[in-house]
Amino acid sequence: MFSIRDIFVLTALVASIPFCFLRPTYGAACWIVLSFVNPQDYGWGLAQHASPALAVAIPTLLGFAVYSRNLKNLACREVFLMTALWLWFTATTLNSAHDPAFADKAVSAWYRWGLVSKVLLMTVVIIGIIDTWKRFRWLVLTIAGSFGFLALKTLPIMILSGGASRVYGPANSMIADNNDFGLALNMALPFFFFLAKAEQGRRMKWLMGLVFVITIPAIIFTYSRGALVGLVVVLLCMLLQAKQKAVLISFAAMVLVFALLFTPQSWRDRMKTISPDSLDTSALSRLNAWTYAWNMTKDYPIMGGGFDAFTPSLFQRYAPNAADVHGPHSIYFGVMAEHGFTGLFLYLTLVVSCFATLHRIVKQARYYGDAESAHYANILRFSLVGFLVSGAFLGRAYFDFYFSLVACVAILKQQCEAGWAEETEEYEPEPEDMEQPVISYGGPDRSVRNLQDQPAP
Repeated sequence: MFSIRDIFVLTALVASIPFCFLRPTYGAACWIVLSFVNPQDYGWGLAQHASPALAVAIPTLLGFAVYSRNLKNLACREVFLMTALWLWFTATTLNSAHDPAFADKAVSAWYRWGLVSKVLLMTVVIIGIIDTWKRFRWLVLTIAGSFGFLALKTLPIMILSGGASRVYGPANSMIADNNDFGLALNMALPFFFFLAKAEQGRRMKWLMGLVFVITIPAIIFTYSRGALVGLVVVLLCMLLQAKQKAVLISFAAMVLVFALLFTPQSWRDRMKTISPDSLDTSALSRLNAWTYAWNMTKDYPIMGGGFDAFTPSLFQRYAPNAADVHGPHSIYFGVMAEHGFTGLFLYLTLVVSCFATLHRIVKQARYYGDAESAHYANILRFSLVGFLVSGAFLGRAYFDFYFSLVACVAILKQQCEAGWAEETEEYEPEPEDMEQPVISYGGPDRSVRNLQDQPAP
């Protein structure tokens, strides 16, 4: 059955396929939009049953193989760590498929392995495709635009319901659930804040500022307690690093007043259960799942139970309440149970590597007077903070948004190093200038460079 929406979605998809091959950068952007916005679900018939991500991924991969001439971008620490992680995921899946204790879930484990492998493959391909600063900027804007659209989409719901209705992500997507949607919006929040500072165009600055303001109540009205905790931590981290602290403090005070005075009673009642003295059924389920994960990992400390290890039969053996079967409810306990302490170590090593890279970029950006690079690094590191905090209460360890951040970290590092190296060579003093006294307050001053490049009057 076709509808006008189906025709529009499918036509746009088919028309994009040759461009994905000829311009793999365009294919990477399409992959991002399809992963986060899930536009095929806006159709009412055939479009909902299509596989647009596969239709975009295949020509993008082929285009990358044919046209890419800069494979050295793949020789980076992030790609190495993701490869090591994928190899370990493969080993734990093989191990669980041949272990009688996990044999009943072998089919679902391999299916999950396939999904995660696709995400990791496209992450590596994006690192290889995005090889200029302009392309990187458009990649970041594509991510911000995708979640900005979803945030703006919640505005009528919040207004018409007075906050009484929960907001959800796109149906049939990884962020369809209100808790997952809150996690994604927390990760997107730094994009809007720092792009409002980094972008040169006035309209783009205002648009990103507007979406930043709207995203905060959208996070609140997901009714997700983990998202609320993540929101507080992300705003606090941005406050601590901001130079204009008065602006953020005033804004945080407004958010607090809004949460106390203008949220419905149902929201306040749910947030009260964050306290350890008033745990509800959902919180008890989390504790039960975490205890299960710990007990099972003690029996399988090296390789864990493989993908999809949270099954009724295994809960019978390891959970305090065997009847309360749920997912991991935590990226940390999830990886630990499914891939053992070794898998958790590799996973956290990738996280630490990203933070170390971003810290170095911020430090060097200050030296070179490169405020734009510092803004992009702050986008990524505070987005990672949102993922790690809110993700402590959600089973989204293999979230494609997280791996998109890893790709952005690798790309930003390469672009910054190339740009700064070129700038350093450009300002290498000539021999005849060596006798001139030089006063240095840091790295090359870009404003001075611009003045020197101008023709003499």
